[in-house]
Amino acid sequence: MYSFKTLEIKGHRDELVPNTLLWQERQAGQVAIVLPGIGYTCHMPLLYYASQTLLTVGMDVLWVEYHYIRRADYRVLSGAEQNQWFFEDVAAACRMALTQRSYREITLVGKSLGTRAMAQLIATDARLAQCRDVWLTPVLRDATVREQIKGRPHALVVIGTADPYYDSAYLAGLEANGSSQVMVVEGADHNLEIKGDVESSLVILQEVTRAIKGFQQSAG
Repeated sequence: MYSFKTLEIKGHRDELVPNTLLWQERQAGQVAIVLPGIGYTCHMPLLYYASQTLLTVGMDVLWVEYHYIRRADYRVLSGAEQNQWFFEDVAAACRMALTQRSYREITLVGKSLGTRAMAQLIATDARLAQCRDVWLTPVLRDATVREQIKGRPHALVVIGTADPYYDSAYLAGLEANGSSQVMVVEGADHNLEIKGDVESSLVILQEVTRAIKGFQQSAG
């Protein structure tokens, strides 16, 4: 059983970062920090069911629910200013999440833009050196994302062949090096769905959640 909490997280300009903590009623030794896409929220199928899967293995789960796409003051900024705002928010959320209990294990879960946040966190927070990471539809055109995935000790990468960020050569290199578990979904788009085929999309969702559960359970 778990309950819902909202943490007081002060990010960029001391503004509160929207969030929901899914809090295990029993003591939890593991936490997952979920970082969505710019338009793909934690309530959408992929991240919602990934979160439910992590809850079933006894983890607390923090949803970082930034909604920059709705903010005119964010959209008018330069790319560098947007990045600063975004990275300050996710860093503050990570710091706050890790104060909730004495966690022995941390998992980062990112979707699209959220994988850029993951790469930044890993590069700047030494506590995340050995954490487990789930990279869902990672932004493989971003050099920092590519480098961080390549160097990770415990990584699961999931992407579809119809995703504009799909890079077969890069993914083959990851598999050859044995540095990551790679799940490539034939025909899936950036939402890990098959356009116009609901049944196939639901099968993919089930396969991805099974992969995440197996990946997390392999930690023990």
